[in-house]
Amino acid sequence: MARAEHATIRLQRSYSKRMSDHVAFALVVYTLALIFLVTPRMESDGTSIFPYFLLVLLVALVIAPCRNLERRWQALQATDNGDGSLDRRFNADRAMLWIAAVALPAVFALICHIIAGVA
Repeated sequence: MARAEHATIRLQRSYSKRMSDHVAFALVVYTLALIFLVTPRMESDGTSIFPYFLLVLLVALVIAPCRNLERRWQALQATDNGDGSLDRRFNADRAMLWIAAVALPAVFALICHIIAGVA
């Protein structure tokens, strides 16, 4: 088997694993961004549990879509015909995942900042 064919087979075989890795790292980045961007922007008197409860809720809300994305890639990989058509889909889903992982905490921080400014 030629080296290029072996590399192509390895990439096709590992789409679901690669997406799973991206989802895991994106969840870590998302959670850290929530901790450092959103939680400090929340107004609280004393040692309120509200910011931490909201943090857990915001993380819980993205776990289901991330798991669905992993399942989708497991199904796509199972039905792959080996023609390389999944490359574009993989790159698009990966870009969407990372944009969401970075943009959602920034949007939440902006919303918290606006709410704090109005109140």
